[in-house]
Amino acid sequence: MNPTRKPILTTAVLLLLAAAPIARAEFLPNPAANDKTAYAAGTRAMNDHRWQDAVASFDQVVNAHGKQVDAALYWKAYSLNKMGNRPLALATCFQLRSQYTSSSWNKDCDALSIDLNPQEAVGPVGPVGPVGPVGPVGPVGPIGPINVHIDGPRPGSDEDLKLLALNSLLNQDPARAIPLLRGILAGNQPDSVKKHAIFVLAQSKSPEAQSILNDAVTGKMSPELQRQAIQMMAVFEGKRANDSLARVYSSTGDRQIKKSIISAFFITQDAPRMVDLARNEKDLDLKRSIVSQLALMHDKAAEDYMLELLK
Repeated sequence: MNPTRKPILTTAVLLLLAAAPIARAEFLPNPAANDKTAYAAGTRAMNDHRWQDAVASFDQVVNAHGKQVDAALYWKAYSLNKMGNRPLALATCFQLRSQYTSSSWNKDCDALSIDLNPQEAVGPVGPVGPVGPVGPVGPVGPIGPINVHIDGPRPGSDEDLKLLALNSLLNQDPARAIPLLRGILAGNQPDSVKKHAIFVLAQSKSPEAQSILNDAVTGKMSPELQRQAIQMMAVFEGKRANDSLARVYSSTGDRQIKKSIISAFFITQDAPRMVDLARNEKDLDLKRSIVSQLALMHDKAAEDYMLELLK
């Protein structure tokens, strides 16, 4: 099988998968034996169910900025989902969509996103239960929901196309795009549209866009948009966002906002900061949330803290 080939998923099949995601067959690429590329290494790792190795290999493809980056992003998201890391899987799908808007791999990530967030699936797919625990965490127990709500309007809808156009305009002429996005956030648009506006703003390096995003992160908009902004800041800024997020964590009394920030630190893989939070957190439910996510991380600080808890 050609290593870049993927299954073709029709609309009818997607609806069926949304109703019964367990029934999906797994069509994994099978590289040639003499193919020594990072992409081939990633696909071999997937076939061996070595998901962490697969993610590392596909990251090499993405960071090299060569061929097959869009395919590598999809298979990275797929592997992250297999590891139980839904937040990063969703974030990777949105990275694919934002950087390779015309890639056919976006359809596969759309299908994957239905499994990741079935409660937000659209169309006549019948009732679908909520997302369950995020993967096995060993003796710590289930992690509970870590939901990165970055689903915007339905792909191809009028709202989606308008926001894609705004995304392009924001990169070319922020002075024209910012008032439009500000109007969306202040207006009566559906929450899905406002969330996607936050997603668009988070990708921009414009000071005005960053100012609006910071307003959302610090609670000057609705709690739902605050959670969205926290997650998007983590996705697009990485650890650079964590000092600001830590200040919000210290100042807020909203447990859901705190959980969103814990999830953001997990997305940025900032284990030392999460360990500090766990040591100082008095709320047992929040502490459990931190510890459960640390248990999923392959980081010395996280592992040392797990050993510390066992003493």
